[in-house]
Amino acid sequence: MTTLLILMPTGGHIDTPCVHALLGLTQALAKHGIPFALRTYEWSDLVISRNYLMSVFLAKTQFSHALLLDSDMSFEPDLFFKLLDFDEDFTVAPYPQRRMPWTAFRAAIEREAAKPEDQRASTAALMAETMRYNIPGVYEAGEPWPLVRRDGFRKVAGAGTGFMLLKRSVPEKMVASGIAAPVPGFNGAGYPDADFHDFFSHLRGRGGAVMHGEDTSFCRRWISGCDGEIWCYEAAKITHHGNLAYPGDYRFAEKP
Repeated sequence: MTTLLILMPTGGHIDTPCVHALLGLTQALAKHGIPFALRTYEWSDLVISRNYLMSVFLAKTQFSHALLLDSDMSFEPDLFFKLLDFDEDFTVAPYPQRRMPWTAFRAAIEREAAKPEDQRASTAALMAETMRYNIPGVYEAGEPWPLVRRDGFRKVAGAGTGFMLLKRSVPEKMVASGIAAPVPGFNGAGYPDADFHDFFSHLRGRGGAVMHGEDTSFCRRWISGCDGEIWCYEAAKITHHGNLAYPGDYRFAEKP
């Protein structure tokens, strides 16, 4: 039986479109008979927030799945069920970065303007094409990532944590393998309901030359430490909200 814990770190607010998306998702979950709960944590340090929320999921054994959501995403409820039905341990939906690629967008507009009007791509498709998405093309620099596709999903080298569905086996394997070490000093006051573990602290790469973000570090712990796989839904449509709304549609994105 599927039971879902939604985990959402915040900096003190949730974007209004995200609230609408979350309401739609919870109504769809109820309609499908899927019990769910929402756990948020407000803190300025994303590593601590994500570590705490994942530790709560680990401790709450009544939940079979965790959905990691960022508070600035909007989406249709069906996206969650696409990931759930794929039935892998670790699935993600790609979304665009909150940065407008003006040069690439202008080049795409000029390219389409040279075509007959009835053959031009839509503005939304051009934006989705030129956006940079949170899916890396390689695992290590200079080493191509093998292309493996199945049922609308693609195996990827990592992903952002803005829309990520995990089975309970993911944190359990990380803890059992020792790559998500306990941090007992964080247990107790301020972090209730969890034995605190470190899933997200920044890892170093390229012989220490780079420091990976917390989302990349989490994915690397899973891939390298647990021999795990990450599967990306290639038709995902998510809007990332900031000073603009950045509408993503991964079907049109230029992929490695």
